[in-house]
Amino acid sequence: MRYPLSLIWLQKQFLSVLRRLRISDQTFLILLAVIVGLVVGGGSFLFEKMLEFSNAFFWEILPKWLGENKLWIVLTPCLGAFLLVPFILLFPVDATKDGVPATMEAVALNNGLMRWSNSFLRMFMSAITLGSGGSGGSEGPIIQIGSSLASGVGQFLRVSGNRLRVIVACGAAAGLASIFNAPIAGVLFALEVVLGEFNVHSFSPIVISSVIATAFSRAYLKTGNVLTVLPYELHSAWEIIFYAVMGTVAGLISVGFIRWMQIAEQFFHHKVRLPRAVKPALGGLLVGGIGLFYPQIFGYSYVPITEAIYGQFVLSTLLALVVLKIVATGFTIGSGGSGGILCPSLFLGAVLGSACGDIFNRFFPHIVVTPGAYGVVGMGAMLGAVVQAPMTAIIMVFELTNAYTVILPMMTSCIVATLVQKSILQGSIYTLSLARRGIDIEAGREMGILSSLQVKDIMEFQFIKIPAHATYDAVLKRCLTNAGNYLYIVNDDDNLDGVVSFSDLKEFVFEEGLKDIVLARDLANQNVVYVTPDESLASALNKFSFIDMEQLPVVEANGTSRIIKGIITRNHLLKAYRQEMLKRVMIQEKHWNVSAMDDHPLP
Repeated sequence: MRYPLSLIWLQKQFLSVLRRLRISDQTFLILLAVIVGLVVGGGSFLFEKMLEFSNAFFWEILPKWLGENKLWIVLTPCLGAFLLVPFILLFPVDATKDGVPATMEAVALNNGLMRWSNSFLRMFMSAITLGSGGSGGSEGPIIQIGSSLASGVGQFLRVSGNRLRVIVACGAAAGLASIFNAPIAGVLFALEVVLGEFNVHSFSPIVISSVIATAFSRAYLKTGNVLTVLPYELHSAWEIIFYAVMGTVAGLISVGFIRWMQIAEQFFHHKVRLPRAVKPALGGLLVGGIGLFYPQIFGYSYVPITEAIYGQFVLSTLLALVVLKIVATGFTIGSGGSGGILCPSLFLGAVLGSACGDIFNRFFPHIVVTPGAYGVVGMGAMLGAVVQAPMTAIIMVFELTNAYTVILPMMTSCIVATLVQKSILQGSIYTLSLARRGIDIEAGREMGILSSLQVKDIMEFQFIKIPAHATYDAVLKRCLTNAGNYLYIVNDDDNLDGVVSFSDLKEFVFEEGLKDIVLARDLANQNVVYVTPDESLASALNKFSFIDMEQLPVVEANGTSRIIKGIITRNHLLKAYRQEMLKRVMIQEKHWNVSAMDDHPLP
């Protein structure tokens, strides 16, 4: 990236000072963390003001101009979605990479390399979607906004691979901390979800970024807790059982929520025959239809959460909101609207927990005295299950409410809900979203990179195949006259019937009388491990790990038919991984202004 001359001058002066001071690597990261905290704090301030303006524009200014009408309630989310059309047409790729998964992918696969301009794209799209009533949260966008801004700072200062990943995590923590006024939760989220690892090297700068951004937020945006709740407490030790039951229910509901999000995304992507840019408008129209009867599902407000915890909804309304909020969030985000799922998860947890507390109170009034406490705990249970980050959920709800007296029930419900969800889905809503695109974050960065490549990218078409009825002598002759160590046996229909290695021939070398009797099919190992052209290299590497072979056949499998098309070797697979790593490093170098940074002080 080429920067204006004024920025290049500033860049040189800044790095010149660092060279003269001879600061350590950790000190350099901490200094960058302070800068990131201030930049992301400013970005959060701008985003919050855009959300406030958008909400006022759609629900106050426009109704005054056009007149109050119930039809306006239905059409407002649709109108907001129509305003996304120019952004989707101008930025078709970046407009679809929304929220936390985009940040996780950048950290795991691209060394934290993100476009800083995406932060402003996400600000506008999210402010329009959420301000017009789309069912989502502001935390997913602010995490991507903070990460993009932090990545831009790191690229400007030519921060190298692993450092840039830490800086991007600093941006994620700062964004979440500033929007929720929850610095500890921001730190844990960055470590537990974005980076997926805990170490001292990354912990310090992430904490500092989170603190700086939170201080900025408290100075210019909000002070105190986001939610104000009554001082609940555990009235009986028997209540732990009820909290565990609620955690189980929350885990099951979280599975339904994640499944519905997947179904909604697949529906709008594959079934709706509309241009990509106008699909969010259909989602907005459906959300507006729900909001006409249950306006609590609109937007990102915490007012319905507070009302649920304070017992202002009857049981039937609470149960209806559980279902309708799940449906509305799927319509908004699945259709292509911009928003996060943390706030909807907190909403679902609050209404579900309050419903459970109401039911428990009816049957066991002497044990369950304060049903509202179950709403508070339910937020943590649902959030922990959906994102598979129980520590983050526990601390986040504590910081949102300052309700330390329910910490024991919170820990119980969060862990139970997380275990229930994990036993069914084996991943969070973020990792499952990436897994559908062939990106396995939990397998590690190396496997994630290999998951982005396919077998057909490196397969070779030179291999030896012989008919199953060939004699031992024919097989031996082909082995001795060819460089390859493996022969692939095919039947009369040209289907792969087995594989023979040179070592398989040893036992017959001195058996003169059997050489004309033994056929290729007798020598072959018919339990063939193979790969398909569209299979990922991560899957191929897994198959190499449990067989003692240096190459695998590439087979076009169709029912009982297995036609061999080529081979892949272990060496070529590892070479492809190294080349992909090098390519990503070169892409990162391309984003730096090399001419201005030849004398960077930290290699």
